[in-house]
Amino acid sequence: MVDDAAGLGLSGRLVIVVGAAQGIGAAVAQRLSKLGMEVICADRQDCAEVAAQCGPSASAFQVDVTKPETIEALIGHARSRGKLFGLVNCAGLLLRTPFEEVDEAMMQREIAVNQTGVFYLTRAALAEIQAGGAGGRIVLFTSQGAFTGGFFGSTTYAMTKAAVGALIKSLARMGAPDAITVNAVAPGGVDTPMLRGGMSEADLDSFRQRIPMNRFAAPNELGGVCAFLLSDWSGYITGSTLHVNGGQYLP
Repeated sequence: MVDDAAGLGLSGRLVIVVGAAQGIGAAVAQRLSKLGMEVICADRQDCAEVAAQCGPSASAFQVDVTKPETIEALIGHARSRGKLFGLVNCAGLLLRTPFEEVDEAMMQREIAVNQTGVFYLTRAALAEIQAGGAGGRIVLFTSQGAFTGGFFGSTTYAMTKAAVGALIKSLARMGAPDAITVNAVAPGGVDTPMLRGGMSEADLDSFRQRIPMNRFAAPNELGGVCAFLLSDWSGYITGSTLHVNGGQYLP
C-alpha cells in the first residue's frame, strides 16, 4: 500500500538499494516501496524474494560492488527502468577478528567492499542522477564504529567505514549545484545477522547494556531514516551523518 500522504515526495521515484538481500537493506527496500518508490533491490546474493515482497514495481539485480563491470550493468538496468533519483548503499562486510590476527587477505576483502566498492558504486550513481537533471539523493551507510573505533573484533570494519564520512563531504559539494544531496547513516547495534555473526550471547548482552535504550534497533527503523534522507523534507541537508544508536554514542 502506498502511503505518501505526509508529503515526502517519494512516490514514483526510482531508487537503487544495495545490500537488499537481508537485514537493513531488505528492510529499507520494503519501507521505500510502501512509500511508493520504485525500488531496484540489488545484492551479491539473490534478492528476488525481497523484490517480490516489495511489489510489482520492484525489480531484483545481482551486483558485486567489488566488480566495476557489475556496477555498470546495475546502472544500465536502472536506466532501462527510467530516471534514477536515489541510491541507498547498505552493503558492508564485517569479518570479526581480533586486531592482532587480521591478515592481508581479510584487510583487502573489507577494503574492497567498504571503501573501494562504495567509491565506484557512488560515482556511477551520482553521474547517472546528474544526467537525469532533476536532482536526487544518495544515502551511504557508515557505522557507529567509525566514530568509536569499534568493539568485538571490528577494528578493520570501523577503519574502512570511517572513509564514508570523508566521501559524503566531498560529494555533497559536487552534488549541491545539481540539487543532489549526499548523506550518511551511522547505525549502532541493529538486530541483524551481521550484528550477531561471531558474537556470543555474553558479548551481545554486554553490547546491549551499553545502549541507554537497552535494546538493539529493528532493521525497519533504519528504513524510516533512509526514507527521510531521500525525501523532500531533507532537501537542505547534505554532507551530514545521521547517528542512529539509541543514545550510545552522542557526537
